[in-house]
Order: sequence, then C-alpha cells, then structure tokens
Amino acid sequence: MGEIERTKETGRLALLAGLTIVIAVSFILWGVNTLHENYLFGITLILGAVAAITISIWVFLSERRKIASGSPMQDERSRMMLQKATSYSFYTSLYFILFLGIFIDEPFLNDHLTASRALGAALAEMVIALLVFMAYFHFRGIPE
Repeated sequence: MGEIERTKETGRLALLAGLTIVIAVSFILWGVNTLHENYLFGITLILGAVAAITISIWVFLSERRKIASGSPMQDERSRMMLQKATSYSFYTSLYFILFLGIFIDEPFLNDHLTASRALGAALAEMVIALLVFMAYFHFRGIPE
C-alpha cells in the first residue's frame, strides 16, 4: 500500500471516528437533558454514547496500526462475515419491527411505547443484532 493510499485510509478512519464522536456527544447531551424526566432512558443514552466513543477510538487505533504495518484493510473472510451478519441482522430486525407493529396497541404497552420510542428500539435492535451476528460469525465461522 502506497503512502497516498495510507493517508486516504487514515483520513477516512479519522472522519468516521470524528462523526461517531459528534453523534455520541449529541446523545450524551440528549441524555443529560432527559435525566429529570426519565432517569433510565437518560442513563441508557449516556452509557450507550460513552460505549460508542470508546469503541470508535479503539477501532480507529487498531485500524491505524493495520494501515501502518501495510496489511490489507479487508480480506475475503471479513467481507463475507460482514455480508452474512448484515443480512441476518436485517431479517432479525424485520421480525422485531413486525413484533412491535403487532403489539404496539396492546394495553400493557400503550402508555410506555410511543412511535418515537418504537423507532428508537428498532434502531437499537438493528445495531445490537449486527454486533451479535458479527461476533457469532467471528467465533463460530461463516455458514456456507
């Protein structure tokens, strides 16, 4: 990998890490703002944002080390693993959204589950499902 490609890859990683940190800081501010109304939701936002910042810094530093050593950014196995994990998490998310659509009008959820909270739960489930499937395929291998 040439010097120009390394600089481009480092720049892309820095942009992605910076964008993640900006979004996470906005979630922290949103969490601090909602602490007095809903303590658990505010704490969840703050902890999730801190976890996102920590993970983005860790990914940035580890990928930067890979770029500096000259190793390739993505091989065939990691590309297939990401593709399988993405498709499995997509189907899992569809079932979760179907579940929310069926049970959103139930009396036991009617007071607590608004449309914005359902959307937030669906987005959180998508991210969590992707991370779980990535970890699963990393340790168990990719099915054929």
